[in-house]
Amino acid sequence: MFAEFAKSFFEFLKLAPRYFIAFGVIAAFLLFSSEKTLKQLSVFEFTQNYRQFIGLTLIVTVPLFLVSIFADTIEVIKRWWRKRKFYRETEERLNNLTEDEKQILRYYFAKQTRGNKLRIEDGGVQGLVAAGIIYRSADLGSVLEGFAHNINDHAWNYLYVHPHLLEGSTNFYRTDERPSLWK
Repeated sequence: MFAEFAKSFFEFLKLAPRYFIAFGVIAAFLLFSSEKTLKQLSVFEFTQNYRQFIGLTLIVTVPLFLVSIFADTIEVIKRWWRKRKFYRETEERLNNLTEDEKQILRYYFAKQTRGNKLRIEDGGVQGLVAAGIIYRSADLGSVLEGFAHNINDHAWNYLYVHPHLLEGSTNFYRTDERPSLWK
C-alpha cells in the first residue's frame, strides 16, 4: 500500500511545474474565495469537506513551483556563464593563432564565405575544431578533398572586427578543395 502511494507521489512530482502552479492556484482559489462565490460555483460543500487536503495541496505545490523557478533560473545563469567562458576562450585563442591556422581562417574572409573544405587529418584544422573556432558541418566528404568546415559565428564576428589577427608572415589562404573538372 505504502509503496504504491510513494510511487504515485513520485510520478506526481515528475509533472511539469505549470501543473503545480495550476493546482496551487485552484487550491488558493478554493481556500480564499468568498462563500458566495463558492456557492455560485457549487463547490462550497466540497471545499468545506476537503479543506485540509486543499490546504495541503497549496502547501506542497507552492514550494515545488518555487524550487522549479529557482532551478530554471540557475540553469539559465549556468548556460550564460558557459557561453561567456566559451567566447572568452575563443577570443584568447584567436589572439594566438599559428601561421597555418591564419591561412585556414583567411580563406573565409578572402572568399566572404562561411564554409571551406578542409582535410580532417590536418593538425591545424583539428586545432581550430578543438577550440570551437571552426566545426565540421557535413559528414560527407573525402579524404583527398576534405570535409566541409564552417566558421563559428562568434569567431567570424570577432575576426571581422579584428582583421589584424589574420596578418602573418604570408598572405596565403588555404582550402583543400580540388578544382572541379565540371566548373
